[in-house]
Amino acid sequence: MLAAPGAAGPGWAERLGVMCQLGSTEAGARKVIEAAAQAGFRRVQVNFAWDGVDEGFLKGLPGWLSAAGLKCEALGAYVNCLAPGVNLMRTREQDFMRAMEVAPAAGARILVAWTGSHLPDLMKADARNPGRTSEDAIVRFIERHLKGLERARLKLALETYITLACPDAVSLRRLLDRLPELVGAVLDPPNLTPVARYGERDEVMKEMVRTLGERVAVAHLKDFRLRADGQSYDLPGPLGGVMNYPLYLKLVRGLKGDVPVVAEHIGPAEFAETRRRLMAM
Repeated sequence: MLAAPGAAGPGWAERLGVMCQLGSTEAGARKVIEAAAQAGFRRVQVNFAWDGVDEGFLKGLPGWLSAAGLKCEALGAYVNCLAPGVNLMRTREQDFMRAMEVAPAAGARILVAWTGSHLPDLMKADARNPGRTSEDAIVRFIERHLKGLERARLKLALETYITLACPDAVSLRRLLDRLPELVGAVLDPPNLTPVARYGERDEVMKEMVRTLGERVAVAHLKDFRLRADGQSYDLPGPLGGVMNYPLYLKLVRGLKGDVPVVAEHIGPAEFAETRRRLMAM
């Protein structure tokens, strides 16, 4: 059942997490981690540039999180599943394989990756991205790594955007139906709302939750507004745009299981105030 509008669902204070963008140095990473803890968060998704960190960083990460009292729910391993040779977010296929080793040590149960694109620019659309050919390529990539995910007891959460392969909930679900249940989706309304349906975004949001349903592995909290060009979105942090947050939080609280909920697109200076505002809803 869905929680009543405005009600704090069971364990909401514990469940609400934040995205920690760690940079590539120990000092910077620990500063972000400590800011999350001081803001009252207990769960995080961790992300960094895999091609910019060394083994010392990866070995130290579990201890830095533990010292701050944080649980790493999900680890960003944003490889381009469609075209792993095209770097979308400084994560190569070999980094994705390293992430399967790092995640259990950090206590993470989920890796997060892009559906992908033929282009190295996340925000640029390409006519080749939608459709069956791209979906086939994503399936082949994931199938290469299923045994590694199974050995590490990890789920893979696929994140998409309106410019990428599987740019809406229907196409993303079609892809997931070809893959085992250890592969799920990142629920993120700004990423899954076609520009043509921006004016009916509440209905689109309800449809995407119905469509992705039990395959939602992570829920992201950010916001969006249509840019002046009418072709793309600005993507501020939670409650910084026009998204219907009471509706979204009601839907998120109604998801089955302990789905990680991660506020994103905010910096450490905004952690505490964002958490306060989301907790009040």
